Amino acid sequence: AVYENSLDKEFSQKLQNRVKTYDKDIERLCNYHYHGFIESVSELLRVKTDVRNLKSNITGTNLALQESGKQLLTKCQDLIRLRKIQRNIVAAMEALQKCLPVLELYAKLNEQMEKKRFYPALKTLELLEHHHLPHIDSYRFTEMMKEYFPVITKNIEQASKSDLQDFLENIRHKSALIGSMSMRETENQSSLNILSDKTTESPEEEEKSVQDLVDFAPLYRCLHIHTVLGSREYFEIYYREQRENQARLVLQPQGIQNESLDSYRSYFHQIVGFFVVENTVLHTTRALISRNNIQVLWDLALQKITSVARVQFLHCKDSKTILDVKELMVCFCNTLAGYGFSVSKLHDILLEASDAYNNKLLNEWKDKFLTILQSDNYTPIMVNDNKEYWRTIEEFPFKPQKDITRKDSYPMTLPFSLLVLNTYKEIKRFILTSVKFADNLNLSLTDIDDKLRKSTNDLLSKTLMDVIDEFVEKPFLHLSQLTQLSHNTVYLEKACGNLEIYISSITGAVSDGIHVTRLYGTSTFSDARQKAEDKIYILLNKKLDEFFELANYDWTPSESRHRPSGYIDDLLAYLKDALGTLISLPNNVAISACISSCKHICERLKGFLKTDEIKQMNVNGLKHFKGDLQACLDFAKAPLPHVNSISLTTTFLEVEQIIDLIIEEDWSSFFSDFNQPTSKYQCVSVTLLMSLLEKIKEGEGRKTIFSFKKADRDRKKFYENLIRRLKPMCPVNAVEPERPVES
Repeated sequence: AVYENSLDKEFSQKLQNRVKTYDKDIERLCNYHYHGFIESVSELLRVKTDVRNLKSNITGTNLALQESGKQLLTKCQDLIRLRKIQRNIVAAMEALQKCLPVLELYAKLNEQMEKKRFYPALKTLELLEHHHLPHIDSYRFTEMMKEYFPVITKNIEQASKSDLQDFLENIRHKSALIGSMSMRETENQSSLNILSDKTTESPEEEEKSVQDLVDFAPLYRCLHIHTVLGSREYFEIYYREQRENQARLVLQPQGIQNESLDSYRSYFHQIVGFFVVENTVLHTTRALISRNNIQVLWDLALQKITSVARVQFLHCKDSKTILDVKELMVCFCNTLAGYGFSVSKLHDILLEASDAYNNKLLNEWKDKFLTILQSDNYTPIMVNDNKEYWRTIEEFPFKPQKDITRKDSYPMTLPFSLLVLNTYKEIKRFILTSVKFADNLNLSLTDIDDKLRKSTNDLLSKTLMDVIDEFVEKPFLHLSQLTQLSHNTVYLEKACGNLEIYISSITGAVSDGIHVTRLYGTSTFSDARQKAEDKIYILLNKKLDEFFELANYDWTPSESRHRPSGYIDDLLAYLKDALGTLISLPNNVAISACISSCKHICERLKGFLKTDEIKQMNVNGLKHFKGDLQACLDFAKAPLPHVNSISLTTTFLEVEQIIDLIIEEDWSSFFSDFNQPTSKYQCVSVTLLMSLLEKIKEGEGRKTIFSFKKADRDRKKFYENLIRRLKPMCPVNAVEPERPVES
């Protein structure tokens, strides 16, 4: 408000006047108290003098007192020093009495550590730490000891672990020996005898137990040490992990691929030794491992062994190796079963391996049968006397029609070749070899009998049949060889009943006639005989084709010829001789061969008529062809004794009727009786007939070009009219397949 109303100068003047008023009041007040202040200062000066005098008196008195108490102070200090020394000596004596046992134990601890007596050292350490040091823990050296105790404990733990590693390494190296001894003991109690060379083990080693071969003390010490250290659980886990790693290492098949029996033996010995050691640890320690732990390892082993066994059984090079490995596995199973391990899965693998074994046998016997077939001379066996007869026949079931005891019965010709005897022997050898696999598998007699019959059936129906099938296709076989082979199958077929009796005598199974598997020998040898007979037909036809390759017809000759072609004469002569060698075969083989040959001849003759390579022909050419056909018909009327000639002549009926129709020109009968059951030309093919007429027309047309005779032109026109009349009679889309002629 002062500044707003411009009164600042006036306000400043009034403020200065107020200050002056207060200055005067202060001056007046000070003048009023001045005399009291002067009196106070005077009084203080007098007190100062008195204080100085008092200080002087006190200093003198103190000096006198100090001088008089100096000797007493010296005596008191000496007394205090001696008291301290006495108290220290007593305390030192008491401390030494407490520390001496600790130091002695500590020295004992160091001595035990130097001698590697870790378990007593651990006990000493426990005594020091829990019983003595708590009473003297106020001393510095006890702190140093306490700091060093974990180092000692760690050293003991590491040393015990090192001993455990040595123990594990030791049992790993001795597992094979332990397994060998265990399996040897099992072998001695059974009929097995292929496990190992007994010279590798001394009699002293054979009598030792597992605990004699392996020192388990390091394991027990290590277990106790870790128990005391409170790390038993860690130790159990560590031990189980190490043994599991060893198990995986043992289960790896080292060197088995070379298929050496020693490698298989070593593999099984290692596994047996491993589980025998684990079984010992289970029964000599408290809960270090449990039955469940061993079962886990055994399940792992089963999985690996079954996998390895399956692969190895399939890749074994021969049946003997499979049989030896099977014997090893049987002993392996029996050994571990004695320690309480379940081996049912391994028995299943062995049963599966029987198939691999039989497959190997079948492959081996395939080579044997092939050798027999290739090396046989395919001639009947000749024996000169009774001794030679029995020496030749041996156990083959054959009953000759002659009296073999009479001398005039010799020399005797047996109806079969050596192939029969050798094949029968090999079949019996196969049966004996196959049944070996069932030994020690605890199979019933019925199961063994059933498996043996099935494997024998495979041998007969697959292996032997395949070999015969393969052999009969060989290009070097002759008709005589195939004929003898067919003979041989007859007697092998008859011997199958004796093979069934032989199997029953080996297995000892009682046959009830219902559930027994029958041998397929009858059908097998019947099929083999059929194969040989089919091959006979093929060889005959092939030989006939060679004759037909010599055919060289002139289809447009100027004159007719009634004599058969030379190749037809040779063909029929060969066929008659060939069929004569087949008469001795059973089941009308000769008749079948005769029918097959006639059909083949007919087809080849018909092929000449149907081929498109022949463009022209005339009646003279057909008459020549008719002569060859007539020779074949004459042969078909009486080719062999007991052959129905009607059935053979009808084979040529179609060709005969069509040739006769064209030559005789009996067209009125043909057209009037067409498609009638009583027709004389019922078998004539209209398609083939038209084809022949076209060729004859072309042949006649060639003459009319150079001839002006009306008869020739009329004859050509005659054929054209015939063809035109036959066209409606030809079946729609009925075109017969043409067979090319190689001539």
